[in-house]
Amino acid sequence: MTVAKALQTKSFRRFSTASLLVLSVLTAAGCTSSGDGNPVSSSPAMTASGSGSTAASTAGRPPFPTLTAPELQPPKQQNQNRPDVAFDPCTWIDDETISHLGYDSRSRKRSTDIHAEYTFRGCEFKSADKAYSLGILSGNRTLDEGRAKFTADGAQIEDTTIDGHAALIARPKAPATGCDVLLQTKVGYIDFNRVIAAYLIDGPTPERCSGMVDLVRGIIPRVGDS
Repeated sequence: MTVAKALQTKSFRRFSTASLLVLSVLTAAGCTSSGDGNPVSSSPAMTASGSGSTAASTAGRPPFPTLTAPELQPPKQQNQNRPDVAFDPCTWIDDETISHLGYDSRSRKRSTDIHAEYTFRGCEFKSADKAYSLGILSGNRTLDEGRAKFTADGAQIEDTTIDGHAALIARPKAPATGCDVLLQTKVGYIDFNRVIAAYLIDGPTPERCSGMVDLVRGIIPRVGDS
């Protein structure tokens, strides 16, 4: 097995997020659940202090400020016969968007990036109570390649469209690995993965994929024309 393939397998199985029927209020951690089961912050949106931002307007770049903290910057791409990945979830998604979706912007952390013959840029977020984890991978493998990967792993796949983007919802064979939504982009797809820590929820555990389409829809504006 090549190093790239090993990294691919490890990365595709580790990401996470939240769902529909959470009826209890998670007061201890300062986080509640929305009607669709996604976590909702009970405090105002926060902006990471000292991170700085810069405006970008060139092709493949967001027409809005991006985060410039050194620890959030992606590594250099080394693609072979594939287009470069523009959208970077760790620097393009602003704190306000993350907080509005119920995640703690301070939990933002770059995950294991894949930068070999193809690229995946990764970022992780957690809700304030740690019950919901969201992993986002932005890459230049095709949606068909993503489908083939999840199909080979025995996942249940449902085709859908989200705000004009072809997408698929994948329920991996192992429920503990959460739910994935793959959203097609100009150069490949973005994998949104959410895992729910049921033991941290006081009440019924939401269905693992409920609320995921709304979550993805809330992030699409930050993807820009990429």
